[in-house]
Amino acid sequence: MVFMLIVTILATVTQIALISVFIGAGLYFLAEFVEEHNTITKKLIKWTINIIILCHLGLYFFDDVSFDLIAIGLLSHGVYYFWLSDFPYISFTSLSFVFSLVLLIFSHGLAFKFFVQRHSTFLEVLSYFTICIWMVPFMYVVSLSANDNILPTTNSEKKIVSGYFNNQNRSYKLKNIFNYIADMTTKNDHLKY
Repeated sequence: MVFMLIVTILATVTQIALISVFIGAGLYFLAEFVEEHNTITKKLIKWTINIIILCHLGLYFFDDVSFDLIAIGLLSHGVYYFWLSDFPYISFTSLSFVFSLVLLIFSHGLAFKFFVQRHSTFLEVLSYFTICIWMVPFMYVVSLSANDNILPTTNSEKKIVSGYFNNQNRSYKLKNIFNYIADMTTKNDHLKY
């Protein structure tokens, strides 16, 4: 019996380690996908918000979930929907971000209170939290890395990239480097096979 206990402990530790690696690999894949396909991700988040809003309405009309919980959920997803106008840029100091965090914490409290009073099963509680509370914030957390890898193209005042080269007061060190590389590659065209 002692050997079986040792095997069980080793198997449990191995399973936890493998699950952690698989979750990490999955998150890495999702982050890479978001970085490469911002518009698809934006549409996916939009459709997810719409489906979750329908789930909230279905829970209210067919499962007798409290109005307060549904109202906070709808308000939270309305704020998440508002974020899509600036996607993938998310400002952590914006009023909508702070308001969404407050709504997220408040919706957790209301959901715990509702499910304790209702004496729901663990699977019902986990399902509600996964779909109706955590799904969209998780999608935004995964998409945070997409903001880092977008090249600046324009500013509200002037174009950043082309403005660097068109500014008459700036020395052209970077432009000279590119011209030198272009000259070197065109001078050696006769060396190509």
